[in-house]
Amino acid sequence: MAALLSLLRILAAVYGCFIYTLLISSFDAVLALFVKYIFLWSSTGAGLIFLAITISSTLGAAIGALSNRYSTRAVALFGFALTVPSLALLGVVTDGSNEHLIALIILLVANGIGLNFLLAPLAADMFDEVEVVGEKKPDAFGTRGAFAQAYSLLDAAFGFATVVGPAWSGAILRATNWQITAGTLAVICALGGIPVLLFTGGKTGLREQEGKGKVMSDDKV
Repeated sequence: MAALLSLLRILAAVYGCFIYTLLISSFDAVLALFVKYIFLWSSTGAGLIFLAITISSTLGAAIGALSNRYSTRAVALFGFALTVPSLALLGVVTDGSNEHLIALIILLVANGIGLNFLLAPLAADMFDEVEVVGEKKPDAFGTRGAFAQAYSLLDAAFGFATVVGPAWSGAILRATNWQITAGTLAVICALGGIPVLLFTGGKTGLREQEGKGKVMSDDKV
């Protein structure tokens, strides 16, 4: 496990998955309460609003194909770039009019699409790093590899985010209002994109070290 935690690419991917789960669980905690208060909906209506977020999960296969064909970092960053403004703009929904309902649905669909562009490429990037390091340095993770350890690390991030997300968003909504809650979630999402931009989808530290060693050897020759 210590070897995994020393790899920035894996930490960045796990952190991105943590942010993904935190945002999903935050929606679970506050969205139903918000629409019941603003639109005076029943529990059934409040539950059905989540279809606007989850309908985009049908794009999962296409997103996975894009991650395989293009850079996992580019795909994930597109997800962050779409989710951040979509979260921030949720604050424009302030009353129960039809116009604001349409705006809410559109923004939730955009959030759902953006969030679905995060998980698959980041998880793939993490396991790709495990495989690459294991091939280049077989003794790095032991004879059995580190895929199970990587998955347990990812699972721990999911569990921690499921606790932090509702606690954070619920506390902010209770202390302030919907606009500030949406804004703080947008900031959290943006912060999640920074390590993804810097460390995922690129060369591993091992590759870089080998590259430098090769250059030095060529210089000596």
